[in-house]
Amino acid sequence: MRVALVSFHYAEYASRLAMALSARHEVLLILDAANAQYELSSSLREAVVEGPHVRWFPRQRRLNAPFELARLLWTLRGFRPNVIHVQEVYRGIPTGANDVLRYSIPLLLTAHDPLPHSGLLGRRAVAAVPCRARLRAHADCVIVHGDRLRNEWSEREPDLRPRLASVPHGVLGSSVATTPADPSTFLFFGRIESYKGLEFFLEAGKLLVQRGLKPRLIVAGTGSDLDVHRARIGQMPWVELVDRRIDADEIPHLFARSSAIVLPYTDATQSGVSAMAFGFGRPVISTNVGGLPDVVRDGYNGLLVHPKDAEALAEAMSRLIVNDDLRKRLTSGASDYGSSELSWDLIARQTTAVYESAIIHHRRSRLPAQSRLADR
Repeated sequence: MRVALVSFHYAEYASRLAMALSARHEVLLILDAANAQYELSSSLREAVVEGPHVRWFPRQRRLNAPFELARLLWTLRGFRPNVIHVQEVYRGIPTGANDVLRYSIPLLLTAHDPLPHSGLLGRRAVAAVPCRARLRAHADCVIVHGDRLRNEWSEREPDLRPRLASVPHGVLGSSVATTPADPSTFLFFGRIESYKGLEFFLEAGKLLVQRGLKPRLIVAGTGSDLDVHRARIGQMPWVELVDRRIDADEIPHLFARSSAIVLPYTDATQSGVSAMAFGFGRPVISTNVGGLPDVVRDGYNGLLVHPKDAEALAEAMSRLIVNDDLRKRLTSGASDYGSSELSWDLIARQTTAVYESAIIHHRRSRLPAQSRLADR
């Protein structure tokens, strides 16, 4: 099978999927060069260049959009794929390409966030509704990351149910062999928007200090919600702030220092940070929202707490600090889960099955029109 994988965001996800697919298929990988520069470590970039066919596109701007659309069309037609797999983003080029191609090639879409988050990203997603709606309407199959998300979306849009497929988010990063020097170190990582729940992470740390424990909280990343809490963080000596976009080559060190990754999200669909945590063999303390319970399994690879509950979050963090057996068991579970159910070989095989389903759906959807032409 010839697969065109179009990803103007989620460069690491698309690159790891492309490399896994290329073991059985011929793959063309199309990436946004700026996003890839940010997301791909130097070792992963080298592997991508040596692996599937890859084309680098500049960041889409209003002035260059028509030229990049034409280039995308030329690239896709030259490759002659059996299926086009698009990672859903806030841009119109993939939508425009399929409009011009008149959906003559089976289209598969991965919707990483079926519902917009609150905050800045949510407003950007709302602005992109027309493009996203066209892609979703014309996709032969739509992938979401988890059965819970698929079921919730099916209830909202019953007509879409036959075209929805659930494929887990494969691991990001790579295994960390070292044991953190301090079991009291917890990492809050990624773009910091309101729905990420930074305030509850900080409050939980404060509660741990009040209980006589000595936590070390790392807040690594930047975003609109960080400004709200910057002054408070300055008054918390147990919080280490890394206030910038983290280079991909720095990420392994941050995860290696941490005993667990904390996701105190107030709302979510899925989380690439959890996929990264399991890729690095680190357990996750997460709120029970969206599709997170599909991957964070309480007592096996992490702990689940209610959202917006700093007391419950502090209790979960304290359990990992004081209970060595629990921490070791969850760490082992995180490593095992990342190397088994979230392995890219398994993800590639599941995605291939969705491709085959998309091709069948596409053929069936075109049969009536072809039959009418034959009757004339």
